[in-house]
Amino acid sequence: MTFDQRKLAAFVAVVDTGSVGRAAIVNNMTQPTLSRLIREMEQRLGVDLFERHSKGMTLTASGEVFAPYARMLLFEMQQASEALDAVQGIQRGTVRLGAVAAATRSLVPKASARLLKAASALRIALLEAPQGTLTEALLARKIDLMIAPQLPDHPDMVRISQCQFDDVFTVFCSTQHPLARASDVDLERVLKENWVMPPAGSTPRSLFDALVRKSGQSLPTVAIEATSVGAQVACVVHGRVLGWLPHPLIESEVGNGTIKLLTIPELSLHRSFYVYRRSRGLLPDAARRFLEMLPQVAETA
Repeated sequence: MTFDQRKLAAFVAVVDTGSVGRAAIVNNMTQPTLSRLIREMEQRLGVDLFERHSKGMTLTASGEVFAPYARMLLFEMQQASEALDAVQGIQRGTVRLGAVAAATRSLVPKASARLLKAASALRIALLEAPQGTLTEALLARKIDLMIAPQLPDHPDMVRISQCQFDDVFTVFCSTQHPLARASDVDLERVLKENWVMPPAGSTPRSLFDALVRKSGQSLPTVAIEATSVGAQVACVVHGRVLGWLPHPLIESEVGNGTIKLLTIPELSLHRSFYVYRRSRGLLPDAARRFLEMLPQVAETA
């Protein structure tokens, strides 16, 4: 059985967006054209891939089975085309990269600048997200490389190198907060304050809770939950709450004097960063070029 790249792209776009209208925009085609491509694919496969609803489209059981294979086929077609272009000397392609927020503030921009200087026709598609979301994206072939702290072993994912980059989670407050002027700030005192934190169950929140429990103290009151780093920083700057984030994410605010770092050894957490890829399949040439521009301290696999 053969598959048409245009039809596969239409199918994957509907899966990702949930509607023909949004998928048509993504694929730069009209809605009738995209709908026709989906119907032709369903007729060729002999199954319904989607359930049609007034508010969008959802996968059928057959569609759920087909979706990962469609992504793989589309990905391999795209990589084959880029590889053939490279043979002809056409230096193009897209680096599909995912990274946690701390890495996107310094490590990724510097490596991206070096790459584009060396190969100006290449493009970079960057996904900034928590490491759980990045892992899902890597396994679903939405990205080809992931930069994140050390992760548990996974049979479908391999760590290929360690980056010349690390950070430290630290406690911080507004320079207008009373603790900013205190000389005897310790763990017990900061845990009596209100905090802004990411939602319970998120990786940073779990790490923070583990450090507090390890110290033998009770968890503090989380007065504000916010998924956005920017929102967390703003809540600290403009309110009387404490925050806990990697230093690269608050570097500019420290520099302009709006927040102050609080030295609480029990709540200081050092992280190293690594590059991950899928354990199966070829790494696209564009991704390999990006790796060449990324400072690494050691090969790990």
